[in-house]
Amino acid sequence: MMPLFAELLASATPMLAAAAAAAADATEKAAPSGLQLIYEFLSTGGFVMGLIVICSMSAIGASIMAWLQLREQVIMPSAVVSQLRAIPNYALKGDIRPLQEFLVHDGSMLSRLGSMAISGAFTSKQECHDACAIKAREEIHRLESGIPLLEVMVSVAPLLGLLGTTVGLVGMFSAFGAGGGPDTTVIAHEIGVALRCTIAGLFVAVPSVLAHTYFSRRLDALAVRVESIMQETIQHFYQHFEVQRPAT
Repeated sequence: MMPLFAELLASATPMLAAAAAAAADATEKAAPSGLQLIYEFLSTGGFVMGLIVICSMSAIGASIMAWLQLREQVIMPSAVVSQLRAIPNYALKGDIRPLQEFLVHDGSMLSRLGSMAISGAFTSKQECHDACAIKAREEIHRLESGIPLLEVMVSVAPLLGLLGTTVGLVGMFSAFGAGGGPDTTVIAHEIGVALRCTIAGLFVAVPSVLAHTYFSRRLDALAVRVESIMQETIQHFYQHFEVQRPAT
């Protein structure tokens, strides 16, 4: 009995291995990849889904642009901050020109504002403060270039999702009115269009809201810090240096 059982087991082992391999191949073929699932999800939504995809790409581009512009080392490098706060040390030496040359060669936003503040071209501290405030508002407005686009995406993406939902419902009710009874395949497809467009619109709008809130708060925080540093710079400059005004 034992030799017979061993022969049967030996003969059945290749067949079991082949069956297992065939089952594994069938499972791999049946399970679609992540990219295929994404493609099927997007292709079902029709032209409205294409508009939502464009909105998502615009939101991503605006977020990247805002992140690049609102880096602290780009707006107010630590070297520039330390040099502006060292104005009393320059006053002890009696020469502000090295600081002016450093700010001119740096090129950051804070260095441009600081160079204006210590230029000595204004007749009073208040006049210097007002001019620097106007220049700072211009610089802050330039930094806001990517944030309004995020605000637009917050409003547009859900509306496009609602449009896709409406298009799907119209197609579904049209299938009910067709002759010969409703086509369940068409109805299921249109319901899928409606639901997927709604999901895609919200999927774009929610991260856009988060990104818009984050970058807006970050811009406000950077603006407050720049204003504080500029007030300190103007105060120290007019306290330690006598401004040479041109003769009338």
